[in-house]
Amino acid sequence: MTRPVLIQIVPPGQGGVRDYLECLKSQWTQAGIESHVIELSQASVASQSLLDRVLTWADNSVRPDPQATFSLLIHFSGYGYERRGLCFWLLREVEQAKARLGDRLRVVTMFHELFASGPPWGSAFWLSPLQARIARRLARMSDAIWTNTELHGRWLREQVGPSTPITVQPVFSTVGEPEHRAPTSGREPSLVVFGSPSTRRRALDALPPCVEALKRQGISEILEVGSGEASPWTAAGLKPRFMGRMEQPDLRALLERSAYGLIEYPPKYLGKSTVFAAYAAHGCVSINVAHAADDSDGLQAGKHFVSLSRDAAIPNSEHSREAMATAARAWYEPNSLPRQAKAFAVSCGIPPTQRPDRD
Repeated sequence: MTRPVLIQIVPPGQGGVRDYLECLKSQWTQAGIESHVIELSQASVASQSLLDRVLTWADNSVRPDPQATFSLLIHFSGYGYERRGLCFWLLREVEQAKARLGDRLRVVTMFHELFASGPPWGSAFWLSPLQARIARRLARMSDAIWTNTELHGRWLREQVGPSTPITVQPVFSTVGEPEHRAPTSGREPSLVVFGSPSTRRRALDALPPCVEALKRQGISEILEVGSGEASPWTAAGLKPRFMGRMEQPDLRALLERSAYGLIEYPPKYLGKSTVFAAYAAHGCVSINVAHAADDSDGLQAGKHFVSLSRDAAIPNSEHSREAMATAARAWYEPNSLPRQAKAFAVSCGIPPTQRPDRD
């Protein structure tokens, strides 16, 4: 079976989407699967179209093949491709490539995001219908669709009907995943918060009303990890320690010795949080300070994570903390990087002997 040229499409810049792509690429490389990355922006396609960039991989190969086949894995997040999320140019590029290559091109889209929403006084409210139109058209051009939450999956199914395969898979940890989770016993009673500056600040801004509940569990220190500057902290009773950006091995070691991880994420979106995935993979008890809401994606407040606004309690025994960490890791296992890399390879049409084979 002829192996298609596997290409991932990503917006320029760093962040969670790029980290996700690089993890897949690394996992495929370990399995002997060659893949390529194209950073796509409106400025870059003005000088060379997506079609021309795709054909370049076939022309420059050791054995140029005029009938080469291609699999595009498009990582979609509208605001990554365009400042206001209105990336109509991306649709034109994909349409042009499909028109030229026909059956030689397979398009798989990973919808990291769909479209924004917000109150009428915000720009997202007015842009949302246009952003939704872009997501809808891209979904209908795709041969297979992936996304990270049931909420997104339901919307996408309504747009494409039953014929297009849709995989709903919560994200994996982009900072690694230990093969075996360390037990909760003996962990330091520290509360870790990491991620982008905005992610960290959102969580820390919501934390002050919960300080007394944290102190009752012996938590006296907040460890903030990530690039940029430390988030402002004025609440008394907990000591913040800004650790800056850490290399992956150091961050993983920190997570494995810390009892708790902090997030501020609505439960219906937890499936797309790589921070929550990292806590689940490494055995931290996740403390969610977002407003309580309905559970989603197989996650249950009180079982897989603590919802302070719903439960108003943190597991107060070693047994209950171990049970929650065990449940979170069991939920995470089907979403691990090796499993998702293998499943993505299937979606992209990689022959069986060339798929990642470690579960």
